[in-house]
Amino acid sequence: MNSKVGQLVVCALLLACAGVAAWFVPAVTADERAWRAARPCAAGTRGNDCLRTLPAVIERTDPHSPKQGGRLYFTDGRPLDRLWVSYDAAETFAAGDRVRLTVWRGQVMKVAGDRYVWHEHVPTGGSQAVIAVGCVLAAGWPGARLLLRARGRRRPKDKVQPSPLPFLVPLLGTAVWLFPLCYRHPVSLFGSPGTIAWGAVGTPVSVALSGWAWRATRIRTPGDSAAPELPTDSEVFLPARFLEDTDYNPHGFGTHIVLGADGPAVTPHPGPGRFAARRIPVGRLTVQGVRRPRGEEGDLVPHHWHIADLDDAGTPVRLAADPDDLALVLRVLSGVRA
Repeated sequence: MNSKVGQLVVCALLLACAGVAAWFVPAVTADERAWRAARPCAAGTRGNDCLRTLPAVIERTDPHSPKQGGRLYFTDGRPLDRLWVSYDAAETFAAGDRVRLTVWRGQVMKVAGDRYVWHEHVPTGGSQAVIAVGCVLAAGWPGARLLLRARGRRRPKDKVQPSPLPFLVPLLGTAVWLFPLCYRHPVSLFGSPGTIAWGAVGTPVSVALSGWAWRATRIRTPGDSAAPELPTDSEVFLPARFLEDTDYNPHGFGTHIVLGADGPAVTPHPGPGRFAARRIPVGRLTVQGVRRPRGEEGDLVPHHWHIADLDDAGTPVRLAADPDDLALVLRVLSGVRA
């Protein structure tokens, strides 16, 4: 199974899980409300919607493990033989403890003793809705990867695709405002002016972040880069790297290029000052062309950077930088050479 098919399968499974979780939100919400509204049963009352309290004696406990919980066993199997509880409850209760069991709809919801009270976890409609929304947002990650593959389907296979990481910003940003909304209003997202206003504020934010991610992952060709003007009264440090070891970049130490009155130089730091700088021999360099990273170059530089192929007195070298920064460096190199 190739990566494209795998991402498609993961996306489909997450969306299916979201649909199943959303389907149960109304039922879970109804059960939650019924539990909160339940009251002790009156004398002679029949039915399971009220709370019945039954006495019991613990025969023994089995703590088992913190992750899997524990069990309580009752004397003579009354009112039931065993009950799964939390690990802490099984650790705290002891043989011989007299407890009171609260039963609702045929299920033990509470075990109360003199030293500890255990409550059964009651799923809420809000948590169920958050699970559904979380699955949808999680599906957005493989969906973003598929979108970028489709966007660059006509590109050569060895060209490095843009990173999908910017799409994490709209996904996380949407989670910030949508999770609380769904948790507090699982079955009435737009049932009041407050929830409508909540969605009206959050939706444009998500759309704006998605637009930013789309622009951030666009494939820029070298011709799209526009070099900004270089200040004449100060030095500028630009993140850039020569990918080959040279006399001005020994052992690949350079992380930045400084531009200024003293000429371009390679530095191992973002400034200020030219400490440890190595002057670039501009007279030896000739620009052969500018391109996007290919193949293994995607592991050496950020995916959105461009690479300039240079001739260094007969030796090919590569200079990588952000497209706009690279255009500025090359313009300065050409100007100094002229």
